[in-house]
Amino acid sequence: MIKIYHVPDYKGGTREAKLIRQGLVNNLRVELVSSKEESDFIFQFYYRAKCKQYYPQDLPPEKTVVIDYSDKVHWLSHVKCFAYFKRSWVVNVQHGSYTTKHPVLRDAHLHPLALAIMDEFIIKEDMERDIMLSCPLRVKKNHLNRTRVLEFLRKMNLQGNIQMGSFNRGKMGKVVSSEMEDYFKMLKRSRIVVTCNPTKWEGDHRTWEAFANGALVFVDRMWTPLKHPLIDGKHCIFYDLSDIGLQELRVVILYYLKHTTEAEVIAKEGHEFTMKYHRASNRIDEILDIIT
Repeated sequence: MIKIYHVPDYKGGTREAKLIRQGLVNNLRVELVSSKEESDFIFQFYYRAKCKQYYPQDLPPEKTVVIDYSDKVHWLSHVKCFAYFKRSWVVNVQHGSYTTKHPVLRDAHLHPLALAIMDEFIIKEDMERDIMLSCPLRVKKNHLNRTRVLEFLRKMNLQGNIQMGSFNRGKMGKVVSSEMEDYFKMLKRSRIVVTCNPTKWEGDHRTWEAFANGALVFVDRMWTPLKHPLIDGKHCIFYDLSDIGLQELRVVILYYLKHTTEAEVIAKEGHEFTMKYHRASNRIDEILDIIT
């Protein structure tokens, strides 16, 4: 067993901090201990400069691991450590009304770490997939990519039981709430879920929420390295945000709305693959494989 001291989070922590805590609790290789002295490794969730008074300053760097799920790609914690795991691994390339992304070269002690499926995302109840397609993206001023995708889908004028636009999810920090459960049930009822990463960074919960509930997931192409990468056409459908890419997206959506058996095969494969390799405990395994 690997003894881990998980530094308590400021005000209970964000949803991302809870993901790491859940991964540690569920991981069979981990024994959580109550002090840094008895630990093999110390896990410090990302350090925010404005809240530095809430973070210990005396962690031994030779066994400290920083886990940084912040949005800002160039922001790094000042906590001294021997291994640093970061979610935001790409930078933007502006193309007028949308952005694409490309990876950033990093120092050797920095490693990519994606978000993952949390237990709370999963609706175990069997439900009829009576929603043909859902795209529960919220339009915000700075989310050009999501606005672009949502407006494009609306112009397709799809007929049938379609869910478009913002869904009342409750507060982002609260994974367990009646609003969030209604949202997860909507994903469980969907045959196809079209989602899109934020404009300024890559990596969001929406993608993993959709996989957790077994829909065929359409998502813009991603560049953050994964130990077990998603394969286009096998686990999900990737699309590009260019004008040509969106026209291709239109063709593929119409194809899978018509060819439901093929859609179900990919959806099932994607669900089983992500439930096997992309749970919270899997992210802890990825960290442990690097630091041990």
